[in-house]
Amino acid sequence: MNITHCQVTDCLNQDLSFWLYNGKKFCKNHYNEIFLEELNKYYSTWDGIKETPTRLKYLVGRFYDEHEIALLGKPSLTKDIVHNRSYDWMKTKNGLIFTAIRYPVSHYELGSPVFKEVHQTWEFDTNKLTFTFLS
Repeated sequence: MNITHCQVTDCLNQDLSFWLYNGKKFCKNHYNEIFLEELNKYYSTWDGIKETPTRLKYLVGRFYDEHEIALLGKPSLTKDIVHNRSYDWMKTKNGLIFTAIRYPVSHYELGSPVFKEVHQTWEFDTNKLTFTFLS
């Protein structure tokens, strides 16, 4: 008997850990396959002119959250920033360029943090599956 948490029929992965996607459990390999398939579908069907699909923003943000390691003191994103605080999305031959709004603490006044609004431009390469901070 094959014991697995993956909901793909005949999955041979014996790892009992799982990744949730759309409320279903998958092994890491099938999760990545299904996730990237949907990401590529939204990227390829978006014309780059109309409003950026909310689902595409969500998928890009989720990918960042799951695969990028935020380094202390370096520019970084979160799924929420990509999904809810990004604009000026452009489709390029290599992927997507977008601007994200961050609110890092700039300094403290009377013991309370003072936030500043920072606009950062990022590129997501859909072939290499990498993020690059542009400015």
